[in-house]
Amino acid sequence: MTMNDTWGFKRNDHNWKSTEDLIRKLADIASKGGNFLLNVGPTALGEIPRPSIERLQAIGRWMDVNAQSIYGTSASPFKRLPWGRCTCKTLSADRTLLYLHVFDWPEDARLVVPGLENVVLDAYLLADADRESLAVAHLDDGLVITVPPAAPDPIDTVVVLEITGEPEVAPYIIRPAADGTITLPAIEAAIHGSTARYESGGGKDNIGYWSDPADQVSWLFHADQPGRYDVYLTYACEAGSGGGTFHLRVGSGELAGRIEETGSWTAFRELKIGEIVLDGPGPHKLLVAPAEIPGQALMNLRSVSIRPIAGGK
Repeated sequence: MTMNDTWGFKRNDHNWKSTEDLIRKLADIASKGGNFLLNVGPTALGEIPRPSIERLQAIGRWMDVNAQSIYGTSASPFKRLPWGRCTCKTLSADRTLLYLHVFDWPEDARLVVPGLENVVLDAYLLADADRESLAVAHLDDGLVITVPPAAPDPIDTVVVLEITGEPEVAPYIIRPAADGTITLPAIEAAIHGSTARYESGGGKDNIGYWSDPADQVSWLFHADQPGRYDVYLTYACEAGSGGGTFHLRVGSGELAGRIEETGSWTAFRELKIGEIVLDGPGPHKLLVAPAEIPGQALMNLRSVSIRPIAGGK
């Protein structure tokens, strides 16, 4: 990764990435099991540009406090965390450290860790030399850590969770927004099959390469209220390459749909599929399965949206 826009020194390139961006990139890449390659382009005199020095010094200060959350860690056991990233370090067969890199500090001082089922032995701020324990409470679908009202480090505060055994994370259950709408994003889908996979970057945030009719995707979600809901798909399909038909199932209900061309694999369009009835509150599973894929791939699927129909009980 470059610090500005070029790998080598360029006198007029002043588009420097922020310290926040660089530190969060470091945590993000470590959370995926990768190594962070950060480029420094010296001048013709062999000197390191002052903006590069300033950013490296800032990263160094952050690492002075948080190095153990990066060095010797492995990838996150969580598919996604709404507030940041996680790195992991196995201490023994029965003890693991989870380093929670919090980018977006919770306004209510309650840091929710979704799906974690392990017994928690301790929780504390990595920056706290006294390692004063933070209160932890278990929820039906995870746990919540009571943290200070303000973030000690607004860029990336690391909260340490010491747990028993290897991390056990239950499937993430998506919950409704305040208006009752349930949005099922591609990144949260469980993908069943050999070809379909999640894509990101370059205008993509979707399930793509969906060429095998046997591949399916599904989500677990929670509905607060029973009733009638409209179902929408946000997708893209390149002209002459994709398209086909599919089935969408929720409980005992099923809808059929057809994917039409949108112009390109990144020209996303919303399509109303039909109406479903949720017969009760609580957990539900939604599954999308191809019926026929005559071309290269079915579609790039960005999300499914389930919206309550007013007066639809």
